[in-house]
Amino acid sequence: MNMQIALGSRGHQAGLPEWLGGRLLRPLGAVLAMGLAFGLLWVALPEADALPDGAANGQLVHWQDVGHDWLLVVEPGSQELVVYDANDGRPLGRFGADDGLPPVQSIRGQGALVAVSGAGRQARWLKLPELELVSR
Repeated sequence: MNMQIALGSRGHQAGLPEWLGGRLLRPLGAVLAMGLAFGLLWVALPEADALPDGAANGQLVHWQDVGHDWLLVVEPGSQELVVYDANDGRPLGRFGADDGLPPVQSIRGQGALVAVSGAGRQARWLKLPELELVSR
């Protein structure tokens, strides 16, 4: 077999013109392969803010400063915010409607502030370590 003839006819696959068979299909195949790989990764990878099993999103904030190491936790049953000592697990306080908070559904920390959110209500902000409501 003449190698020059075999190599020269390679771009004419299944009777397609050279511009379509060689120059268009190969890059198009690479783009499709990358798109398929991206799609599989998108489905397989967890969300960026996903938490380990058993931890609900927006239910826990760990806060530290020089004299404090606290875990702030949403208690779904009472819809209150419970503050624990992170070192020994001792409860330090409970905060809810009597303290001016909405029925607590989620929390998020931002520096020395914690945003407390309830259903359909604007977040209320607590200043740490005082645990006092602040306007923001």
